[in-house]
Amino acid sequence: QVTQQLAAMNVVGIARPSHLYVPSSQIWKRGDHHVHALPPTAKQADCWQGRSSQLILFAAGFQGCCRRRWHSLRLPRAATTNDGKNDEDLAESLNERTLQSLDFEVVISKLQEHCCTAVALATAHDPRMLLASSADDVHSLYAAVQELATLEDGDVMLSDSMDIQGLVDACSRGAVLEPPELRDVSVAIGALLKLRSGLERAAAQGLHIPTLLSIVEQIKLPGELLDVLLDAFDDKGELSESKFPEIAEMRARIRQLETQSATEMKKLLSSDKYKSYVSGDDYMQLGDHYVLVVKSQYASEVGRVITESRGGRTSYVEPRELASISSDLVELKRETAFAVRRILASMCAAVSHGSSAITACLQAAGEIDLARARLFVGEDMEGEVPEVRQEGVILARNARNPCMLLRGDAQVVGNTIELGVGSQGMILSGPNAGGKTVVLKTVGLLALLARCGIPVPAESPRIDFFKVVLAQIGDMQTIEDNLSTYSAHLVASRVMLGITAEAEAGASLVMVDEAGTGTDPMQGAALARAVLESLLCNGARIVATTHSAQLKNWALEDPRTDVAAMEQKHGCPTFKLVRNLVGESHAIETARRLNLPNKLVSRAQELLDEDQRSLMALQEEAMATEKQLQMQLQRAEEREDQATVAEKRARRIETTFRNEETKLAIVEADLTNRLKELQNSVKDENEARMDSYERKIEDIIGQIKRHAGECAGTLQIVGDTIEGLHLEHDKAAKSAKQRTETEPGKLIQEADALEIGDWVQVADRSHWHGFKGIVQQVTHLPRGAVRAKVKLHGSKKTLDVDKTKLCKALPSLPNEIAKSPMRGSKPSKHNYNKMVDGW
Repeated sequence: QVTQQLAAMNVVGIARPSHLYVPSSQIWKRGDHHVHALPPTAKQADCWQGRSSQLILFAAGFQGCCRRRWHSLRLPRAATTNDGKNDEDLAESLNERTLQSLDFEVVISKLQEHCCTAVALATAHDPRMLLASSADDVHSLYAAVQELATLEDGDVMLSDSMDIQGLVDACSRGAVLEPPELRDVSVAIGALLKLRSGLERAAAQGLHIPTLLSIVEQIKLPGELLDVLLDAFDDKGELSESKFPEIAEMRARIRQLETQSATEMKKLLSSDKYKSYVSGDDYMQLGDHYVLVVKSQYASEVGRVITESRGGRTSYVEPRELASISSDLVELKRETAFAVRRILASMCAAVSHGSSAITACLQAAGEIDLARARLFVGEDMEGEVPEVRQEGVILARNARNPCMLLRGDAQVVGNTIELGVGSQGMILSGPNAGGKTVVLKTVGLLALLARCGIPVPAESPRIDFFKVVLAQIGDMQTIEDNLSTYSAHLVASRVMLGITAEAEAGASLVMVDEAGTGTDPMQGAALARAVLESLLCNGARIVATTHSAQLKNWALEDPRTDVAAMEQKHGCPTFKLVRNLVGESHAIETARRLNLPNKLVSRAQELLDEDQRSLMALQEEAMATEKQLQMQLQRAEEREDQATVAEKRARRIETTFRNEETKLAIVEADLTNRLKELQNSVKDENEARMDSYERKIEDIIGQIKRHAGECAGTLQIVGDTIEGLHLEHDKAAKSAKQRTETEPGKLIQEADALEIGDWVQVADRSHWHGFKGIVQQVTHLPRGAVRAKVKLHGSKKTLDVDKTKLCKALPSLPNEIAKSPMRGSKPSKHNYNKMVDGW
C-alpha cells in the first residue's frame, strides 16, 4: 500500500542514506517517516555522487502520520561537498556523531528502562524529541521531576495497560474490535482516570504540584465514552452482565437450554430406547448440538446426522427428541451474538469519536511517565536538579561522568568544572590516559542532561541552557565517509563554525578532543588555534584537549581561555582536574607505566634531541622536587591536622566547661526557685496547721462548755500532740460526783410532782443520757401520763420526754463561767487542765 501511494505523491525532500544501503523495492522507516528508495534521475545524479546510486524519497502524504516534522525536510541547498552532501545533512550527521561520541545512548537506554508507556518509550528513543528547545521548557521538565520526588508511589499510577493507541487508530478506521481488545481500551481508560485522581488527591492533601496538575488536566474523556466502556467487561474479558442486563438474560436462557439438553441426553442414555444403536455410554457436544455416537446404519433411527467419522462407520447424531431444544438454542445464540456485536460496534464508535481525546490523554500520561523516568535516572546517578539560565555558564562541584555511573563503575572520580564565568574556553592538557577525554565527555553530558530535564551528578550545579552541543571526539569519518580522518575533522570544524555563527552568544558548547593532531604538528596547531579562535568569536563555549605546546602557550596568553591539567602523582594519573595548570604529556613515563620493554623506552629516549632530553631531565627533576615537596606538604598537612585536632579538642573542652557552667547556673536558679517555693509551701502549711490547731482547741473548749454543768470537775484534756488532744472523764472525780448526785438523782415517779423550772437529768438510754436541763413545759396526758419539755443546759436543744425518764438534778454552775478570764485566750501546751479547773 505504501508503494502504491508513493507513485501518486509529490516528493518534498531528498536525502541519501549515509550508512544504509536500501534495495529499490524495499520500504524503509526512518524515525516517524515511511520512505522508499528509488533510482535517481539523470539530473539528480549530476549533483548526488557517491558509492550509493539510490535516493530516499520522503512521501508528503505520510507527514500526517508523524508526531512532528523533521527540521531537515527541505530541498537541498546549492552548497555541497565534493560527494554531494549539503551542510544541513552534515550538521545532522555531526549531531548524531556528537551523541554517539558522548555515549549518550547509555543515558537513553537507562531512560527507556524506567518508562512504562509506549508514548514515553517513543519519546525517549528519539533524542530530538527528548532534548528541550528552550530554557523555559527545561524549567518545566525539572519542575515536574521535583514535584514527582515529593509524591508516593501510590500517587502516580502508571502501567503499560495504557498502550492502546493502535486499537484507537483501528476504531478510527471503522474496525470493530473484539471483546478482549475493547476490554484493554476500557482498562486503559480506567488507568488514565486513576492517574488523574491520584495526582488530584495528592494536591488536595497539600502537596504543591502545579506542573503535574497542568499535565493531567489534559486527561479529559467524553462522557459518552465513559458511560459505554467503564465497567463494561468482566474478569474473563466478556461483556459484563451487570452493565448489560439484556445480555445477562440471553445468557441465562442459553444456560437453561443447555442444561435442559444435557438432562434430556442423560435420560436417553439411561433408557433402552437407543441402546442397540449407540456406541459408547456418553454424549458429545459439537458446536451448538448435543449428539450421540451412533453406528452409521442406524443413524436415521435416532435423529439428524450432524457429522460422520472419516471412515463413515460412525455418525454423530442429534436425537430427534432434542430437535426443538437445539433449534431454540441455535437461534438464541445467534441473537446473543448479534446483540453483543451491536454493543461492541457502539463501543468502537464511541472510541472513534473520542480518539483525539484519548490520544491527548495518552500523551499526557506519557509525559508524566517520562518525567518519572527522568527522576529515576537522576536517582541512579545520585544527581541534583541544576540551576538553569541562558548565560553559557557551567559550574559544578564533584561532577562525575554520568555514563560511568549508569554502567556501575566502581570508582568514578569527581571534578570541579567551571566554564563561562571568567572565560569562554578551557584548554585541557596532561598525560595520556589521564582522564582528559572523560572530563570532556562529562562536560558535554552535563549540558545534554540539563536539556533533557534529568538531574545531573554534581553538587550545587549550575548548567545553563545550550541550544547547540557539538563534539569532535574520535574518528570523524562517519560524517564524511570518503574523506581521510584529518579531512573529516576539517569538514566537521567547518560545520561547527557555521552552526555556532547562527546561534546566539553563549548558546553553543563545542568540545574538541586532541586538537591539532592528525597532520603536521606545526600546521595542525595553527589550524586548530584558528578554528578555536573563530569559535570564541562566535560566542561559543569551548573545551579542548591537546598535547600541542603551541596551543598551551596560546591558551595562557589569550584572556578568553583558561588552562587546566589532569593531575599526575608519583608517575600515575589521579584523574583529578587541576585549574590554572599546564600539563605535560609524559609519554615516556606512560610507556614505562604500561610496561613497555625497557629497551624500547630507553631507545625512544635516546632518539629525542638534546633539548627534548634536557626537557625530560628537567621534568624528572621537577617530578622529584614535586615528590619531595609533596612529602613536605604532607608532613605539614599532618602537623596542621594535628594542630587542628588539638584546637578542636581545646574548643570542645572550653565548650564543655561553658556548658557545665551554664548548667550549674541553671541548677542554681532552679534550686533558688524551689527554695522559695518550699518556703512559701511551708509557710502556707504552717498557717493551715495553726488554723487547724485553733479549730481543734475551739472544738475542745466548746465540748468543755457543753459539759461544764454536769461534768464539772470530772473532765480532763489528754494527748501529747495537738492533733491527739481529746476530753476524758477523770474516773475518780466522776465516781465521786456520781455518788454525790445519785441521791438527788432519783427517778421521778408518776406520783411525784414536776414543775416548770425544775432541774432534771435525762435517765433513759438514748444518746442524750446524762444531759441536764430545765423543765419548760409540763403536759398531762390521758390515763395519768405526764410529758415534759426540757431545754438542755448549754444547748438550744429541747427534748420532749416522759417524766418517768427523768430524775431530779442539782442546778449547774453559775453563768459566771462564761465570763471566765481564760475565754478568748489561746491556751499554752501546759495550762489546759488549769483552764478546766478555772471553769
